[in-house]
Amino acid sequence: MAFKILLATDGSQFSNKAADYCIDMAKKLDAEVLAVYVMNLKHFEIYALEHHDDITGYEDENVRLSKDAEDAVGYVARMAKEKGVRLSTRIVRGYPADEIMKIARDDKFDLIVVGNLGKSGIERVLMGSVSEAIVRHAPCPVLVVRGK
Repeated sequence: MAFKILLATDGSQFSNKAADYCIDMAKKLDAEVLAVYVMNLKHFEIYALEHHDDITGYEDENVRLSKDAEDAVGYVARMAKEKGVRLSTRIVRGYPADEIMKIARDDKFDLIVVGNLGKSGIERVLMGSVSEAIVRHAPCPVLVVRGK
C-alpha cells in the first residue's frame, strides 16, 4: 500500500510553495497525493452579509470561487504531471480545517501537508488559522510549510 499524502491547497503563493514541497517529497517517497481545495463557506457567509439586500450576484461569486478552486488544483496537477507523481484532486465546500481533517480521517491518510500564511492580529481572530486547527486536531502527522 502506497504512502498517502493529503495536500490542502488554496491557490495562494504560500499554498503553492507547500504544493511544490509536497510533490517533491511524494516523488522521493513514491507516494500518492490528493490535492484538496475547500470552497470556504465563510466566503459565502461574508458575501451574504455584505449583499443582504441583493443576492442576485451570489451565482457570480460561486463561479469566481469555482474558478479559483480549479486554478489551485490545476497548479498542483501540472507540478505532479511534470514530476511523475500520482495525483488526484478534490474540490469540496465547507470549513477548510473541518473538511481537510474529515477527508484525512475517512480516507486514512498518512500525512497532511499545508502551507502557512502566518496570519496574525485581527485577521487571525476573524478568519482563524486553518493550519493551526489542522495541527491541533488532525488524525495523522501534519507538515506545515512556512510561507516566509
